[in-house]
Amino acid sequence: MAEIVIDSAVQVLVEKLIAVASEEIGLILGVKEELASLKDSFTKIQAFLNDASKRQVEEEAAKLWLKDLESIAYEADNLLDEFNYEIVRRKVEIKNQMKRKVCFFFCFSNPVLFRSKLAHKIKNLNIKLKTVNDTAVGYLIPSRVAKSATFVPPVTETDSVTVDPIVVGREKDVSVIVDMLVNSNDKVVSVVPIIGMGGLGKTTFARLIFNDQRMVKHFYKRIWVCVSQNFDSTTNLFKRILESVTNDVVQFEGRETILQKLKEELKDKRFLLVLDDLWNDEQKYWEDFRSSLVGINSVNGNFIIVTTRSNSVASIVNPRYQHSLGVLSDDHIWDIIKMRAFSNEEEVSEHLENIGRKIARKCGGLPLAANMIGATLQRKDIDDWTSVLQSGFSDSTRDTSGVLQVLKLSFDRLPSPLLKKCFAYCSIFFEDQEIEKELLIQLWMAEGLLVENDGNDMESLGSRVYDILLQNSFFQEAEKNEFGIIKHSKMHDLLHDLACSISKVESFNVENHKSDIIPPRVRNLAIRSLDDHESYKMALKENANYLRALFSSDKIPDSLLGDCKNLRTLLLQSDMEELTASIPKLIHLRFIDVSFTDIRSFPESICKLYNLQTLRALRCFSLQELPSQLRSLISLRHLVVHRGEDFEMPLEIGKLTCLRTLKFFNIGHENGRRIEELGYLKNLRGKVVIRRLQHVNGKAEAARACLTEKPNIHKLKLVWSRSREGNNFDDEQVLEGLDPHPNIKSLSIEGFCGDNLPSWIMNRSISDQVIRLEKLIELELINCKRCLEIPTLGCLPLLKFLVLTGLENVKSIGPWFYYPHNYDINESRRRRNNRLAFPALEKFTLGSMTNLEEWIEMSSNDSYQVVNAFPRLEYLKIDGCPNISRFSKS
Repeated sequence: MAEIVIDSAVQVLVEKLIAVASEEIGLILGVKEELASLKDSFTKIQAFLNDASKRQVEEEAAKLWLKDLESIAYEADNLLDEFNYEIVRRKVEIKNQMKRKVCFFFCFSNPVLFRSKLAHKIKNLNIKLKTVNDTAVGYLIPSRVAKSATFVPPVTETDSVTVDPIVVGREKDVSVIVDMLVNSNDKVVSVVPIIGMGGLGKTTFARLIFNDQRMVKHFYKRIWVCVSQNFDSTTNLFKRILESVTNDVVQFEGRETILQKLKEELKDKRFLLVLDDLWNDEQKYWEDFRSSLVGINSVNGNFIIVTTRSNSVASIVNPRYQHSLGVLSDDHIWDIIKMRAFSNEEEVSEHLENIGRKIARKCGGLPLAANMIGATLQRKDIDDWTSVLQSGFSDSTRDTSGVLQVLKLSFDRLPSPLLKKCFAYCSIFFEDQEIEKELLIQLWMAEGLLVENDGNDMESLGSRVYDILLQNSFFQEAEKNEFGIIKHSKMHDLLHDLACSISKVESFNVENHKSDIIPPRVRNLAIRSLDDHESYKMALKENANYLRALFSSDKIPDSLLGDCKNLRTLLLQSDMEELTASIPKLIHLRFIDVSFTDIRSFPESICKLYNLQTLRALRCFSLQELPSQLRSLISLRHLVVHRGEDFEMPLEIGKLTCLRTLKFFNIGHENGRRIEELGYLKNLRGKVVIRRLQHVNGKAEAARACLTEKPNIHKLKLVWSRSREGNNFDDEQVLEGLDPHPNIKSLSIEGFCGDNLPSWIMNRSISDQVIRLEKLIELELINCKRCLEIPTLGCLPLLKFLVLTGLENVKSIGPWFYYPHNYDINESRRRRNNRLAFPALEKFTLGSMTNLEEWIEMSSNDSYQVVNAFPRLEYLKIDGCPNISRFSKS
């Protein structure tokens, strides 16, 4: 990017340091005055940054100032984190040794020396910060910032008459929208939002619709307004609409006068209005604008076309319909490049076409990129084409109107430094990599970007950040699970290029940059292999003190890793069988991921990493155990490990009260491995599998898991072991005590050996139309061999997936399967929009029920008054039911 905008990374870091310096760490360590001074210095810097971020800063002095500030800020972050670690360490170790509460902050060995050392380091930081502040006050603010105009991202005004040079691949989309506009006449004003990332050609697409002959004939007035940043005032917008209608400059300013004049011009006349490039997502502005527009013209059939990059804008202007403009095919992109680069008479050689098609794939389906590449390659020889292919798109178009500059407009308009920093961090990923939402949030947490405040935890804040970036098209191809929860998404290649250009040397992925040269002072580094790359090893050693995140698909020598003492994030994916001995020295670590490795166990010393928030070990099939002292990791929030039923849990996992993610819990006999450990984990969320329930004795003990108090668990699996001795089982009482929270979306019960399922699932008697588990989407009853009856499930309004297998004692499926006896279906229809039995069920599997003899359906004549069932069923499988001989209506 040509201009320098105050670095969002520094802003986020400064905000975090102010928050940390405001905590009670100063009181505990006896350095209250020193920390107060540090906070004051950073607060002054924050005020400057907040002002400077609104302005364009181009001087080399600003770059140098930011580098100095960044260096000091990271130094302060490491220092405060080191002392915070010391506090937590002493707290944990004293508790482990004495097993009772103590005033741990009085127990430092030689506290006078400790406080003196700490105060000295903070004092040195304050001296450095004073110099930085003096520099800013001395010449940066008055001469380079304060006098400059407020910075607004550059916007190119669009219009309706410009002739787009080359348009291909949009014919079907245009036809769909035009047909909609011509044939719909049921509202006074209807809105069609057209959404897509920058460079997709939304303006060109809107112009094609605007100038279509059917539009010219159908609408009395066609109005084009390029909105961009000017929708903060609806009065100003109406003024620009009036100028477009009258083809004259409006001299008066009053809203009433403008609206009355518009009413005169548009009264009883059908109009089409295009609002191009809308960014404002405040609903009050839109509602004010739309309601006034309806008052201007009461004729049905008026339309507004809105083009926007933001999903949130699109959903505000029309919650029910948005037209997403997709990328073009590689063939269409090649057509654009070819038409831009060659005249109609020129013949393109096969060799040049092969190169051109490879270049087309680099454009990622963006017509803007294709047009710019084609223009760049006009009258160029094959060496130039090859150079563009090898160097990449961003290197071939350096002018300020380049495609990355267009995409950066979206970045500049992000409303907070946090969003900008979180987007820039994504440059650490490989191109075209699927980005798991939970993983990315955990990485943001480790970097210290997500700070808890006002009752919002880091995960909730991270989820909002992710969703905003997705809504603004920074992420694409979002894939959701069966419950509508986003699992992962991707970044468009050119947006990934943008992230790389923004992060510069802050984050560096060797594979993405295709370079053997790792920049100095890099903070986040991704590297696949160190083999035969001595330059990488040397660069790693030189950058060791600066690194905060290290991603590697190769083994990192212990001597190198031990030097990376400020690491927050470590992701290793190799054939390693054990972690390096240097791990416990990396006291700042928040995140460790050893997924897809051959690791067998973790060293006990890992339990000294008291700042650790996330430990991931997915698909580690050789993993035999977790550290026995895992309970010491009191900051752990995500334990992302999958293992089988034979895997023993570490003792007293209930002490990890910060834990959000626990994929499974295998109950043991001894204290510290009982089900009550789950009861202490109030913050659990997502999916939890509870196994070996045969070790639970009765309802009271089962209830100690406190599942009803865990509203964020959306998927719960309860499993009894297949092989267990005897016949005197207490499964009914145990399951009765495992009543989940009503928010549960997926429930699986496997190996249950009771005759009757618990009251909370049977739904036999429903008073006042209250349905238990009404948010349930998926239910599995597997190998519950002694069950005599199937529960009443037809009244579950959201149930989509149902699996009933191995219920060998069930002989009949009767009317109670659909609705309980006392359920007033007529009242249900009135209250619930005529929902019927199993209104949402799409997939039903019935299997291995050897004693099932009949299935009696409900009819419209019985006391249940059910007219229909399974209105959405798409898949029905009945297997292993050899004795069923009767299907009938009751």
